[in-house]
Amino acid sequence: MKTPRLTLCWSLLTLLVILPVTASSNELPERADIPAQYKWDLSDMYPDADAWEADKQRFLARLPEITAYRGRLAENGATLLDAIGTIEEISQIIGNLYVYAGLKSYEDTRISENAARFSEAQGLYARFQQINAFFSPELLAIPESSLNEMLETTPGLSMYRHYLDEQSRMRDYTLSEGEERLLAMAGDPLDKFASVFGAIDNTDLQFGTVQDESGNEVELTKSRYGAFLHSTNRKVREDAWVGLFSAYNTLNHTLAANYEGHVKARVFEAKARGFDTRVQAATYSSAIPESVFHNLVKVAREGSGPLQRYLELRREQLGVEQLEIWDMYAPLVAPTIDNISFEEAKEIVAAGLEPLGKDYLEVYWKGFDEGWVDALENRGKRGGAYSWGTYTSKPYLSMNFEGTLNDVSTLAHEYGHSIHSYLSRGTQPYVYGDYRTFIAEIASMTNEAILMQKLLREAETAEERAYLLSSYLDEFRGGFYRQASFADFEARAHAAVEAGEALTADKLNGIYAEVFNDFYGESVNAHDLNQIEWSRIPHFLRSDNFYVYQYSTSFVAATALAKQIIEEGAPARDRFLTMLRSGSSDYPIELLKKAGIDMTTPEPVYATIDVFEDYVEQLEAALAEMKQ
Repeated sequence: MKTPRLTLCWSLLTLLVILPVTASSNELPERADIPAQYKWDLSDMYPDADAWEADKQRFLARLPEITAYRGRLAENGATLLDAIGTIEEISQIIGNLYVYAGLKSYEDTRISENAARFSEAQGLYARFQQINAFFSPELLAIPESSLNEMLETTPGLSMYRHYLDEQSRMRDYTLSEGEERLLAMAGDPLDKFASVFGAIDNTDLQFGTVQDESGNEVELTKSRYGAFLHSTNRKVREDAWVGLFSAYNTLNHTLAANYEGHVKARVFEAKARGFDTRVQAATYSSAIPESVFHNLVKVAREGSGPLQRYLELRREQLGVEQLEIWDMYAPLVAPTIDNISFEEAKEIVAAGLEPLGKDYLEVYWKGFDEGWVDALENRGKRGGAYSWGTYTSKPYLSMNFEGTLNDVSTLAHEYGHSIHSYLSRGTQPYVYGDYRTFIAEIASMTNEAILMQKLLREAETAEERAYLLSSYLDEFRGGFYRQASFADFEARAHAAVEAGEALTADKLNGIYAEVFNDFYGESVNAHDLNQIEWSRIPHFLRSDNFYVYQYSTSFVAATALAKQIIEEGAPARDRFLTMLRSGSSDYPIELLKKAGIDMTTPEPVYATIDVFEDYVEQLEAALAEMKQ
């Protein structure tokens, strides 16, 4: 019934302050060399591969139970309730098979056995979708009057009222059983573009070496790339940026062909269901008014003046004639927080999240005790940070901690996802135990915003304020403006395919350059290599694409929610936690309204831009005070 969703995260404190990589860290450790307390414990899901295999056989044996309900859903409410319950039970099995295989594969993408098991799980899930393809068309063929009567007269079925309402919303976009089965069969191969990119990005691409600030030759990895961009040595920053982007540029045409295939697959799915555009399909399927997407992109693009003002301030503070791409994350002032151990990071995050209450913090510490967290980078480990789990598993989270303030923020961010999952699954029945993407990022970003507000309040000097303000502005830029520009790129790329155009490397590069110019103007020099940045963004390859705009809308909501929680205290906190416990028991826009934010108008977006500009002014004042 539900896709095993991986919550991919874009670290909002994007590349804040990351310490220079030294010669002692020039080789990534193997996973076996990572201490156990820094690795997650997957044994509660399956103690070994044999247990996974046994559950696979149980899943296969139960699949005919679903088929037995084919053609019978309209019989009566009891039959419909039994069918839903049976599908839920089997859905939980395939969910565990899928997620466990994915987590094991991501531990070390070089291990072919684990990769093969994950590929097998993807195929099993596609088979589940094929067998289950009759359900929605048959359900929607039941007259609404008959369905309402079933709801009123069948004990236990009323729990599924919202779920059935969600199904009914898709009535005009649900195909016949045969057509649904074909789309389900096509699901696995149409989703392989992300797997192709993942294999290239995590395993095949090599970025060479660079010299660090001490002149040591150090391997360049995606994780260390951020460290180098924060170097005070401009040559180190440039070499790292050019080295990374040059590697992607060698595969520009390959990655373009792969992305074109992905976009065409998504457009095909939308058109097959009767949607006019992929944007319409993505927003409607998520129960989000399409105007929310377009309002965000339009207002953010037109409101990029404060962004360009901040980048001009950055240029002045760095003392450079022209701000280059590799200067975008260079520290403006000396860091006041650095060299953080993982144990210290845990304490910093816990102190920052105190406004969310004792019960929230008890869950936070419980996660470390129970092995939720995979903290450190090892050779072959999947890049980035994410939270993933199932209804019955721990809400696992992965990151690549290197002792920076950015990593502290990432820990708070990922824990926001995992505690959201823990609360929703612990409160809601399986059918509502997950949550929509539109809500998912709000929990994590609110954590980050609350943490940063605490650090800002406790700053005692102009230097501290300037450091934290510049950090928070980079967070703002990454979480709001950057993601809105990514959404703009996605929209233009899909529109090109919908207009019959080919997405060649030149076409995609050109679209990205246009979007970059619309948001950044002349505030930063758009190096020729920058136009290929689209090719290294994994979020663009998600099957539920048009995902990134929800980072921006979530940033808007999180900024407001954090302010409410800090200023109002318990009432705002309780509204927020109620939203987290609600899972998907209501539509995301309605859940957010209950928490105190209305995203159906552009006003919250305008308010967010005003907040950004206010922080720019505060940073200008702090830097001026430092010069006195």
